[in-house]
Amino acid sequence: MTRLAPNPPVDPETERPGGDSPADSRTPSAWWHARWVVPLALAVGYVLNVLFRLSLVRKLDYPTVNPDEPMYLVMARMLAGRSTTEIPSDQVIPAGYSLLISPALRVTEDPVFAYHLILGINALLSCLVLPLAYWALRRLDVPRAVSYIAACAVTLVPPVVFYSQFGMADTPLPGLVLLWLIGLHGLLLDGGRRRRTWFGLMGAFAAGYCLLTHDRGGVIIALTGLVLLAALVRNWAPRIASALCLAVLAVMFVLKQLMTSWMMSRIDGAKPSEVGNAVFQTLENTRLLRRTIMRVVGHIWYFLTSTWGLGALALLVCVLVVFSARFSRADRVVAFLMVSLLGGIALAAAAGLPNDHRIDTITYARYLSPLVAVYLVVAVAVLYRVRSRKKLVILGAGTVAVVGAFTAVLLHMAQHQWAKSYFILWGLPDATFLSSLWSEDWKHFHAARTTVVALIVFVVLLALRLLGGKRRAALATGAVSVAMAALAGWGTVAITDNVVQPNHDWRYADGAGFLEKAGLRPGDQLVMDRAFRWETRVTLGYEVLDGRVWTRALIVNEAPPAGANVAVLALVDDSAPPTDSWRRVPAGWHVDRHVPEYDFVIWRRD
Repeated sequence: MTRLAPNPPVDPETERPGGDSPADSRTPSAWWHARWVVPLALAVGYVLNVLFRLSLVRKLDYPTVNPDEPMYLVMARMLAGRSTTEIPSDQVIPAGYSLLISPALRVTEDPVFAYHLILGINALLSCLVLPLAYWALRRLDVPRAVSYIAACAVTLVPPVVFYSQFGMADTPLPGLVLLWLIGLHGLLLDGGRRRRTWFGLMGAFAAGYCLLTHDRGGVIIALTGLVLLAALVRNWAPRIASALCLAVLAVMFVLKQLMTSWMMSRIDGAKPSEVGNAVFQTLENTRLLRRTIMRVVGHIWYFLTSTWGLGALALLVCVLVVFSARFSRADRVVAFLMVSLLGGIALAAAAGLPNDHRIDTITYARYLSPLVAVYLVVAVAVLYRVRSRKKLVILGAGTVAVVGAFTAVLLHMAQHQWAKSYFILWGLPDATFLSSLWSEDWKHFHAARTTVVALIVFVVLLALRLLGGKRRAALATGAVSVAMAALAGWGTVAITDNVVQPNHDWRYADGAGFLEKAGLRPGDQLVMDRAFRWETRVTLGYEVLDGRVWTRALIVNEAPPAGANVAVLALVDDSAPPTDSWRRVPAGWHVDRHVPEYDFVIWRRD
């Protein structure tokens, strides 16, 4: 991880070794330094965070984020050994996350109970941020007590918690990114060969599993390969260690290809993800250059404000570290990776997202969310290790300037786009929470208000740190971490109540509601008409867990599959008889039931 002082670490103001200063060492009680305390505290904190997450998702029964969740869940059912079925969009995406949640689909055929188990696995994966953030902070020479409180705060922040409330690959990524950077820093730092090799293998595996989990992993594995090649050529690390790490990357890449090929062989008509092609096609199109730049600015703006300006502070320090010869090579390389990853993912997302006329496509939260934890870790370390009030004020002013500059550019480039774009609350949870603190409005997007509130939070946190001065840096940073944890918990609960739960309730007819109304029986094989509601169709690939589904253009006389015994077609005219839903029905089919409140008709084969 990026240190905040030259190697060996010293406090630039007092010339004391990094870590606890004499004044700071008196802050925690002596018992805190017992060997058993930290493992116990981490275990208790981990369990409490898991229980907190489970309390947030106790009322969630089915996937609601289409088509992403059903795609991961359909792949998970196949990795669990269940029957093949249709996959939304006919695209096979990386299946590393699906592999992690697949055990939930081995133990039950009840889709609701299976979804509860998946969210339980999510909680276990997401809370790994706690020990990893603590480890990273200790490597940044932050005292134990402060590291623990700050790690708890990082684990609670909305961008880390929010995506774990859905069956989506974003859940394990914050922990994987932390593990990746810790590993590469340990590889490049001076030390024994064996120790550096193990660190490097850990970082390479984390990078490879990011690729196995989501397309964003392509940016991570490319940066990792670049660093490892440089380390091999320039002897930055033991060459055997660098070579082994490159071999791990190659194995993980091959494994990803094999998993994709296996999935495609099991799913009729499936094809590999087209995200990478879309990215390069957009980047080569000069007519889309302005749109791409606008989105890059918007995505980074969202990241900076969703971290309450602390992400901007960490970004500013990382840029300074990259260009400062006073820091060790390991520090500078990790700082370079953090900055490059932020820009690389923002650029890839900006180019890869479709032109769907949504505000959150311009200011997207999701793709940069895995970086929130590591940037907050660095920000807390900055607040602790920089002892000079003058330097803190300068860094604070620079942070405000960075956030203000991104806001100004975004308003200039995107203001006219927002007026003709859709507001989707699910895609803007953090920004809407911040702006709601100003106006209590959860139904509109307010970029300027979001920025102002985020900067107010940042200034308050910085003021808390400044009150501690040089001698009480640990106490003041601990107070900042407590405030962060309080705001993070508040924001997470508010977003759950105002975004997650309403979105779930609104999708009831696509999930459990359809199963209840349609009267499906164990083992039913369902064919869906292509004109039937899209949200329901993509959800049913998972919901019909003990059977399978197909999509066919039934109303234009496409024959249902031979194995199908149930069909669902839309009937939007309430005055028409149910038989009008399938006027060219093949012989042997009859109307089983009409569900007028959801506008569909269920047919069964005799």
